[in-house]
Amino acid sequence: MSHLSDRTLVHVDAGFGRRAERQHLDSCLACTRRLQTLTRELTAITHTLAETPEPRPRFQPTFRRWMPAATAAMAMALAGLLWVEVAVWRAVTFTPPGIEPEEARVMLTQVSAALFSLRGDPPGAEAAIDTGDPDTVGDEDQGECVGPDWLLRPSCGAGAS
Repeated sequence: MSHLSDRTLVHVDAGFGRRAERQHLDSCLACTRRLQTLTRELTAITHTLAETPEPRPRFQPTFRRWMPAATAAMAMALAGLLWVEVAVWRAVTFTPPGIEPEEARVMLTQVSAALFSLRGDPPGAEAAIDTGDPDTVGDEDQGECVGPDWLLRPSCGAGAS
């Protein structure tokens, strides 16, 4: 039989070993010396753990201490943005005089349609020409308000008159 492992030596010393392992330990001088060394080391470890006081916990700065300050700063920034939007921005936003809500709705519908069209043309531009719509037949600027850059021209749109 070969020499016993450290684990087996500890088991045999504790009384959990098999008969063959105990007989080997009694007959093998190398295993007996290893068991004595293990016993001394375990006794020293046990004594050190029992006699030494527990270490004091050191103060470790945590990175989460900044979270309340960051949350408060974000809330203040959000409140500032809302105040700018509601109070300041609307006070300085130019609203053309004489624009009716219906005209504004039509203009916003045209802008939205132009922004989301696939070809860049305002939808309905070809239909107005082909069908001979009475509202668009007599317009002089109708040729200028067709094409991919119709929205950039100042003479096109609901406010142009």
